[in-house]
Amino acid sequence: MKEGDRHSTLCWPNYVNEAALSGGAWSAELPRSNLQDPVYAEIAETADLSLSSTQFDVTFPRFRTVAMGLIAKHNLSVAARWRMRIFRDAGATNEMWDSGWRRAWPAVYSSSELNWEDPNYWSGVPFEDDRKDFTPIAWMFADRPQVCRRVRIEIDNPTNPDGAVRIGRAFIANAWRGRFNASWGIQYGLDIGTTFETADNEDETEYADPKSARRTVSFDLSHLSEEEGFSQIHAMMRRQGLHKEVFYTENETPGPQSFAKSFVGRLSSVNPLTNPYYANYTNAVNLREIL
Repeated sequence: MKEGDRHSTLCWPNYVNEAALSGGAWSAELPRSNLQDPVYAEIAETADLSLSSTQFDVTFPRFRTVAMGLIAKHNLSVAARWRMRIFRDAGATNEMWDSGWRRAWPAVYSSSELNWEDPNYWSGVPFEDDRKDFTPIAWMFADRPQVCRRVRIEIDNPTNPDGAVRIGRAFIANAWRGRFNASWGIQYGLDIGTTFETADNEDETEYADPKSARRTVSFDLSHLSEEEGFSQIHAMMRRQGLHKEVFYTENETPGPQSFAKSFVGRLSSVNPLTNPYYANYTNAVNLREIL
């Protein structure tokens, strides 16, 4: 990704929450409705791996502007493909956009991380046993935002070793990027909640209670117009609060660096929208990953 292509993008709200879900074949114990549960540990599981089973439709109660779709905490294997289709009508007869089949796992390694002899040197995709090292998330953006009533997500993964597709969350939303990009100085962090207990012995031996690392990002939007400030950023903070999801990315196309820097998170703080001088507003955005 060229530096000129980097542009901080925020996606919200998640229209899946208000939608009616249909389609596919899903387990009674782990039903399709779990895709709407904001707790990612509440997994939805398909009944089998047939194409007719590994899909679902999201129908909105009214027209919504959809820019992107995402599935999180999935078990898709490296060979898996997925597809998003957008329909103008609730009956799915007027197709507006079709992504075509795409890899669920993009290149996550750059060539500098691999050896020439590695079989994935050119593709950069992970090995099957390396999937655990990455947050399982797949996203795609439409060519342009679509005003629609229905979205269909299809998954093709007939060789999945689990015998079923599992997804912790579905996310379909609009997207916003400012006229001016985030200022230089973006901070990419990790919030690791690992704690230690110290033994009551001479060496004070430490025992770790390891926790997963959550990604964080903090950046300043220093050149917002009044409209951007209030109709977008201030509105996002009011609507999403500290508990609703926001997807952050710097590139619409997944790749080694963009995959590392893209995640679904929550605002970890709500900072004031500041008007430092005439016709200019600023805001500091802080996000913490949801796992």
